[in-house]
Amino acid sequence: MQSILETIGGPASLAILGVGYFGMVIAERLYYAVARRSDYDNRDALTSIGINLITSLIGILVGIIAPLALYVFVFEHFRLTTIEALWLAVPIAFVVNELTYYIDHRLNHRVGLMWAFHSVHHSSNEFNHTTAARGFYLDGRFKMFGASVAALLGVPPVIYVAVHVLKDLYGIWNHASYVGHLGWMERVFATPLNHKIHHANQPEYIDRNYSQVLIVWDRMLGTHAPYSVEPVVGLVEPLHDYNPVTAQLAGIKWLARRIRSAERWQDKLAYLWRPPEWSHDGRCSGTCPKYSRPEITAAE
Repeated sequence: MQSILETIGGPASLAILGVGYFGMVIAERLYYAVARRSDYDNRDALTSIGINLITSLIGILVGIIAPLALYVFVFEHFRLTTIEALWLAVPIAFVVNELTYYIDHRLNHRVGLMWAFHSVHHSSNEFNHTTAARGFYLDGRFKMFGASVAALLGVPPVIYVAVHVLKDLYGIWNHASYVGHLGWMERVFATPLNHKIHHANQPEYIDRNYSQVLIVWDRMLGTHAPYSVEPVVGLVEPLHDYNPVTAQLAGIKWLARRIRSAERWQDKLAYLWRPPEWSHDGRCSGTCPKYSRPEITAAE
């Protein structure tokens, strides 16, 4: 087990994630072909893959090198102890990563600037493996600070990276379009159906089911939504842009329009940290339903 985790958490980690992602993407597309299903949107899938490649190339410094360097720095200079036993290091790494993921993900939906980054992931109108890696390169950066908790507690970097990689592989899988209800697992795990609910744009589903592996965090923290009606995936105001470059900038353009609509600089700055459904002119008189948060109104 030690050698396996060292391999997964070592230099091969990126290759493992890449093979896992593209392997699942290809297998899912073959499934649709063999099943003679025509409801797979190839243009949307290629857009998601293109966005992923752009993000990977641009974000290698802020997304990989910087977080790893911070983790190693905290581990080498500030750790309280060294946890060598796998039976303890792995669960600690898992729980820290899970809670950090949940907090970061929830902030991404509730802070204007972070939503501008994260909304790219939700801009696909399809739910499949290609969507899993669709995102802006500055999305999810809070996680690297949360990971420092595990470094402080003494979890070796290779163990934390290995757990992170395995969880990300699960995160790719839970975007599967071919998996339906899984019975009791829906109450414990962030299954594909639970995560499809997270990607839905119906009022009862928006800002729900943030967890990556265990849905219990959402249950404990009041953000869980069970399946009630078939989820409709995408933003409330759908994005139909199949250019990976412009599609990746859609969230920034949305935020820029919001900022330009305000005259006072205090209101302009407020759009950066206020929830996405907030408006400076009180259009909603304090009753704006949060499910309207991604839309661009005619006034903007």
